[in-house]
Amino acid sequence: QQAKIEMLSINEKLIAAKLEALRSQMNPHFIFNCINSIDNLIQNNEKEKATLYLAKFARLIRSVLETSKSDVIPCWQDMETLKLYVELEAFRWDQQFRYEINMADNIINGDYKVPPLLIQPFVENAIHHGLLNKIDSDKKLTIDITAGDNYIYYCITDNGVGRAKAGVYKELNKSSHQSMGMQITIDRINLFNQNKNGFVKITDIVNALNEPAGTKVEVKLIIN
Repeated sequence: QQAKIEMLSINEKLIAAKLEALRSQMNPHFIFNCINSIDNLIQNNEKEKATLYLAKFARLIRSVLETSKSDVIPCWQDMETLKLYVELEAFRWDQQFRYEINMADNIINGDYKVPPLLIQPFVENAIHHGLLNKIDSDKKLTIDITAGDNYIYYCITDNGVGRAKAGVYKELNKSSHQSMGMQITIDRINLFNQNKNGFVKITDIVNALNEPAGTKVEVKLIIN
């Protein structure tokens, strides 16, 4: 019995070590681009905008540094960090896209724990490859988070160009970082779920003419 307990403990430590190794950091290109954007606002004498942008950027980086020390954090806290990230992206791209983040009351008031920045790479992918590659002005990102007794369900929807066209743009731009980030994220989710009935599901959205009309990413995270 003692040996079995010790093996379970070792297995838990192994999983924690793998999660630590797979923990993706904030995209360094994003940080560099934010700093450049702030610098451009200062150069253009848009000091109020620069001050607002810098304050949000500092809050985001501080939040990322604080949460990266932990294997899991409250889901509502992780979503606050994600919201800051989306706000900064919208600000940096001059509000070219709209966004909506809907969080169920039981998550806001509950004690659900999740790995930090878990769905951020999916959101980054939706913005950069789905929405910003779209020609017309109707660009929207929607993030819905709900919870059951033993799971959290995320749904990230964009009305962008769709995966096929986004893949073409990625190839033209040689964007290997994002592909790696997505795979690391899927690995993190699968590892956290430990082969239970959680999942990552990516669906192409089509319009009435069966043309690409966006992408939906669904994540079910088992928390017990």
